[in-house]
Amino acid sequence: MLGNIWLSSALIVTAIFSAGAMYKSYSDIQEAKQIQEHYEIISEIKTLIAKQYNKEPNEITRDEIIAHLPKGENWEKVLLLNRDKSSNLSNKELVNQSGDFEISEDEKLKLLALKAKLKDVIDVNSIEAVDKKYTFEVGKVEKNRVSKDIEIENSLNRAIHFLGTEILYSNKNASETMNKLLADENKFIPYDDIYQDFETTDVGKLKTEKQKYFKSKIKDRLYKNENAFETRLYKELKDLL
Repeated sequence: MLGNIWLSSALIVTAIFSAGAMYKSYSDIQEAKQIQEHYEIISEIKTLIAKQYNKEPNEITRDEIIAHLPKGENWEKVLLLNRDKSSNLSNKELVNQSGDFEISEDEKLKLLALKAKLKDVIDVNSIEAVDKKYTFEVGKVEKNRVSKDIEIENSLNRAIHFLGTEILYSNKNASETMNKLLADENKFIPYDDIYQDFETTDVGKLKTEKQKYFKSKIKDRLYKNENAFETRLYKELKDLL
């Protein structure tokens, strides 16, 4: 009898510990996923601020990030701290004052999750712990993207000016003018700066996809009809874009 009671008790204790371990493992995995998601969100916020204020993403501080978070939903705690209920910006920060991520070297799963996220961006193995913390720059990719977006925008301005001058003021054929725009020698399309994901890796098909993308950007701009020039040009080109 006593032996059975002892065995049953042991099984119950084992089950409790197993359930606790499973929950801890699940919780750690969820937190690791959350770290990756938060990295993406902070990166997007930095990109938006960089574009709006013409700044480099790596110059944007935590205070600037906080200023651009939605109001009234405690986003500061959700995004910038770890999941400990006692966390605050002085004792459990996830995003430091410089706007970069800090992971303690003993938080192995978080560290691996962020390294996995960054492996194609930076040499994560070259990052060394300082005061038992690893610091990961947020905005390394976004810095390049902001520069590329500016170049695409400048190319759009040049292309629209060219199309308008040729079609509206010189009465050139719209289709022929568009073909002229797409010709390599005119260098209107910044192929190297178009970084969006495309399904193909074939060089010829990729070039065609980037041309379609650039034409869609022209269409989006002209469709807004921000001035009479763009309104007239859209009417001439809408069937070609």
